Amino acid sequence: MSGYPIMLHLQDKPVAVVGGGRVAARKVERLLQAGARVFLISPEIAPAMREILDQGAFVWIQSKYQRDMFNDYMPVLVIAATDDERVNQTVAQDAHRIRALCNVANGSSMDSDFSNMAQINKPPLTVALSTGGKSPALLRALKAKLAEDIGEEYAILADWLGAYRECAQEVNGSQPARQALYQDVLNSDVLALLRDGKPEQARSVFQQIVQKGIAE
Repeated sequence: MSGYPIMLHLQDKPVAVVGGGRVAARKVERLLQAGARVFLISPEIAPAMREILDQGAFVWIQSKYQRDMFNDYMPVLVIAATDDERVNQTVAQDAHRIRALCNVANGSSMDSDFSNMAQINKPPLTVALSTGGKSPALLRALKAKLAEDIGEEYAILADWLGAYRECAQEVNGSQPARQALYQDVLNSDVLALLRDGKPEQARSVFQQIVQKGIAE
C-alpha cells in the first residue's frame, strides 16, 4: 500500500516520545529542529540527550510509561521507541484514543499511522525518500547519491527565490510568467557560479534575471 507524503508543521505543538535510547534520541533531535514542544517519557535517557536536556530543550518525564499518560499532555503526535513491544502497543493504543498520530519505531505497520522517510536536510531544502519498506539498502544508496548531488548551492538559491518570491509574483501577475522567470534562473549560470564559490557573481546574475522579468 502506498502512503501519502506530507510535511507536518509542528512549531510549538506538543509531541510525545516514549523511550530513552538511541532511536528516541534521533527522534527528539529531529522534532526539536521542527520546533515541536517535546515531552520525553522514559525512566532513563541516552547520554546524547542529556546535553540538550540541560539546555531546557525538552521536558523529561522520568518514568515508565503508564496507561493514559498522554491525557496530561495531549500531544498531536506520538513516537513509541522503547525496546518493549507490549509497551509500544500500549502507547499506540493510547495515542489513537486521543486521536494523535502515532509511529512505532521498528514496529508493526498496523500500529503506526505513518512511516518516517529518509531525509536529506539542507535548510531550507528537505528531500524525503521512501521505497515503501521494500529495500532499505536501495534507500541508503539513493540517499547517499542525492546527498552528494544536491550541494549547498541549491539551499542558497532556495533562500534567494524565497526572498524574491513577492517580486516574482508581480511578473505580469500570471502563473506562466512566474514559471518562466524561475526557469530562466535555473537555466542560467547561477547554480554553477555558486558551486564554483562565486556567490557575488551568482547573486548579480540572479538579480538581473529577476529585474528583467519584472520589467517585462
